Amino acid sequence: MAEWSLGHAYTEEEVKRCAPVSGGVYRLYESREINTPFYVGKSDNLERRLLEHLSPSEPDECIRRHLRRDTCCFDYAKVDLEFERDRVEEEQIARFNPECNG
Repeated sequence: MAEWSLGHAYTEEEVKRCAPVSGGVYRLYESREINTPFYVGKSDNLERRLLEHLSPSEPDECIRRHLRRDTCCFDYAKVDLEFERDRVEEEQIARFNPECNG
């Protein structure tokens, strides 16, 4: 079972301070809906991927809408092996049915 970090403010500064450059799975939340992620993703470099979502060139309109609408948070679980990241991501999507994973 994946061990999840504490929640962090979803800002560039906080991502750089807290997110590892290693692989894992992450969840994005609006701060008022901390128990319901709007997106679950995976990456071989959590810091890089989380920063990409914050960039103005983020292609997913659903994620951009949430980031504009409210203060957001993120948490993550370090998962080294790619097949394990796939499994954890699938489990989280099945559990929460995040809006932006549509």
